[in-house]
Amino acid sequence: MSFPELRSGIILSPDGILTSPDVDRNRSVAITLLVVGLDSRRNGDNQNDPLLWTIKELKDKQNSHKKAGEISIPAETRKIGEDRSSNLLGALSEFCNDDNLFYARKHLFVIDGLFIERGVNIKGNLVDVSVLLYDGSLDYPFVPLNNGEVEANSWLRRDQIQGAEGIRSVLSRAVELDIAAGLSSRAIELYYTQPTMMKPAFPINFKSMGQFCVSRELFPDIPLING
Repeated sequence: MSFPELRSGIILSPDGILTSPDVDRNRSVAITLLVVGLDSRRNGDNQNDPLLWTIKELKDKQNSHKKAGEISIPAETRKIGEDRSSNLLGALSEFCNDDNLFYARKHLFVIDGLFIERGVNIKGNLVDVSVLLYDGSLDYPFVPLNNGEVEANSWLRRDQIQGAEGIRSVLSRAVELDIAAGLSSRAIELYYTQPTMMKPAFPINFKSMGQFCVSRELFPDIPLING
């Protein structure tokens, strides 16, 4: 993840603060994260049927097409003018909180090239898809920062997600893209064969998820299509 160079004009300071927004309406309206969990006991099953981190929605939100009780993955609406790097960090607030940050920063990676801009379409809204690789304990108790809106669900195999009811559309679409493009499989392959492509998900000077999100909320969301 580049830091602090953000193409669209938002600057991430060493403390993870957003400044100087400008308008860029030519990109997607949000980002969603496929966090792939590495299980050393599963060998080839990691690639054939990867584990994905899931959350549960706790509130209905008509503008972002959320329903309470749906199973989903971390996702976040983009702020006007926001770069994908800070949009991704915003989405990680649905993965962990500040108590988890020390552990997460050691085990959570973004992968060069495994990012698809406008990868899925949710009722006319184009959403970026970023693949992350997690190599820590699958039993670690991650708690989302914004736990009033989402809660941790579990690691689910991809085929479990495909066969389940109550799956949020953004997760269904992301899984379809994952299968078609081989994203999870590629992430696991690169972890073993080209580890230098693994980049820490959190910038080295990122100090607080809570502080970052408070600062980020000073800026307006990009408008969504409510089709």
